[in-house]
Amino acid sequence: MSNIHRREFLKDSIFAAAAGFTGLSAGWAFAQGLKHDPLIEEDALGLAALLHAGEISQLELLEIFIRRVEVMNPVLNFMTNEAFDRARKAAGTIPLDTRFAGVPILMKDLIDIGGLRRTDGSRLMLENRPARNVAYVDALEQAGLNIFGQTNVPEMASFIITNNEVFGATRNPWSLDHSVFSSSGGSAVAVASGAVPIAHGTDGAGSNRLPPSATGILGMKPSRFRMRSGEVGGGHDIAKTNHVLTRTVRDSAAAFAETEDLSGKVYQPVGFVQGSSRQRLRVGLVSPDGALMNSEPEVLDAQQRAGLLLESLGHTVEETPWPVDSEAMADAYIKFFAGKVGALKKTVETVSGKPLMESGLLTPLLASNILSSAAYNEKDIAQGRDYLATLEAVFENVFNDIDVLLAPVAPVVAPPLYEHTPQELWSDELAQYSAARLKYTAPVNFSGCPAMSVPLGRSRSTGIPIGSHFIAAKGAERLLYELAYELEESQPWRGIWAPFSLKYIPV
Repeated sequence: MSNIHRREFLKDSIFAAAAGFTGLSAGWAFAQGLKHDPLIEEDALGLAALLHAGEISQLELLEIFIRRVEVMNPVLNFMTNEAFDRARKAAGTIPLDTRFAGVPILMKDLIDIGGLRRTDGSRLMLENRPARNVAYVDALEQAGLNIFGQTNVPEMASFIITNNEVFGATRNPWSLDHSVFSSSGGSAVAVASGAVPIAHGTDGAGSNRLPPSATGILGMKPSRFRMRSGEVGGGHDIAKTNHVLTRTVRDSAAAFAETEDLSGKVYQPVGFVQGSSRQRLRVGLVSPDGALMNSEPEVLDAQQRAGLLLESLGHTVEETPWPVDSEAMADAYIKFFAGKVGALKKTVETVSGKPLMESGLLTPLLASNILSSAAYNEKDIAQGRDYLATLEAVFENVFNDIDVLLAPVAPVVAPPLYEHTPQELWSDELAQYSAARLKYTAPVNFSGCPAMSVPLGRSRSTGIPIGSHFIAAKGAERLLYELAYELEESQPWRGIWAPFSLKYIPV
């Protein structure tokens, strides 16, 4: 883009924040001087190349991104906190010889960023402002990414739909009446809508795979211990890992190379994987078993089509059972969760001086969930953890016979936006509802294996994307990235945009 055209675009797009896009007609928009964003097709590395070449400045690019957010967020509601001024101060100071050279990024509101409020989508956390970055955030900034805001999550990542009482529900840009699962829902929507090409996410039970599945983007969950620490104190959560959500494979692979642990203490560094491999893989296509719930027909169809695509590319595909006892997994996960949230009751009641349900600091959904968790004693919680610890060996055994496991991301395409809300009380029905939708993702977190959601399918009834879930042995991120490049080349998704995206909405 020439300097003249770039500055004309910046001038013309200034009307976007006031206009929004609800009910905005194309004729009216163009009459006001609004234009389609000429940079919308560029991924993060493409934008970095423009920055490297001096075709655009870091501040100019940031202002374009801010305008994108101001246009898209009022309807899709993917943001929590803005950090525009912070990013403006950083723009122009970020070294141009870094990988991303000043490309703006949105961070999930579930990680410590020095000086920015971290709410976890909860009233309890509204005054929480960490003093410093965790190591993972340092790595993103050292790679040249400029943080300019944070994205929406369910309260403390505690439910399957991205909705909370502080910021509200995040809508799916493919269908505004649907959610995008959780908990990296805000980040997935920011990428799918075109507001950013890259956004941060955390995955503790499927959060970097479920929302990408429902929005048509790429989501990768690295192996446990693979990435720089995202925890205060430098440790690693038993289930949660950090990585980014992207439109292109190369953006994800580049960010991975910049944020992986380079010490070699657990895994040797992978580096920047830049293309596919000639290696043909043995793929285990998971056969439906009906445990917890039956997969929707459109999910099963997408699964079969993904298998046929792999066979057409020369890979060997054979049906295989899902290796996890889903009922046992659901029971263990509920007990594990009880062990994580039990201490919250005392904290809330100490801060508020009121009983948990009367405190007003947590939603009825989470507060009642915490109360129900009190039914589990230390022995119950230990039993849950013991079962989850067996999953590492379960998946190691799977990968003795195959290279990759292909499963659904979830048994459903995407939940309706208000199918359940934070105002409800926790129940056995809700526990079953959540467990069923985490059936294929949560066990992988406890196995320590890497996995990714690749946008290969689509619902005929709603138009909502359906991801294909590829799981590999611990430490096998290179294999997954090489496969992702091959799938991206054979079935390109980069140019497929949601109806409520900046591809079609002038700014």
